[in-house]
Amino acid sequence: MAPDKSSAAETFARRVHAGQVDKGGAPYTGHLGRVAARAHAHAEALGLPRQHAEWCQQVGWLHDTIEDTDVTADDLLDAGFDPAVVQAVQLLTRPTGKPYLECVAAIIASGDRLAMIVKLSDNEDNLDPARALPDAPRALAERYRQSAQMLRAALAPNTTGRTDRG
Repeated sequence: MAPDKSSAAETFARRVHAGQVDKGGAPYTGHLGRVAARAHAHAEALGLPRQHAEWCQQVGWLHDTIEDTDVTADDLLDAGFDPAVVQAVQLLTRPTGKPYLECVAAIIASGDRLAMIVKLSDNEDNLDPARALPDAPRALAERYRQSAQMLRAALAPNTTGRTDRG
């Protein structure tokens, strides 16, 4: 029987993000877990194959590893994660200085639904009133709302002509 890669992704993320906190001071892994759960639910709601829903969950746990830790794509591959998962994590890694919405547009242009679903889940968690920070700039929330709107449109059935890849 194959090892549970979603659990492996969670364990990996908890290890590499150990000690990190979000802007509200909560353990950062809470955000990762919520994104993973939302991504899995979105994939199921979209009717994606079970494997893709599992990959979405893994990407949810791993989506900030390259951006916020010393982990590389090769490290993720060496840890046994599927190349589709690693590719999505790479797409979700925002290059320094690149405007946020340009990054979202690039994710959409890639056609990688794993990355789009996880980015939408990330935006939704960042917009959640239970997580909202009272001192966060209004522009930040607007950026997340715009991104979520772009991603929902891209993921809507029969509107993009994109392939079923990831």
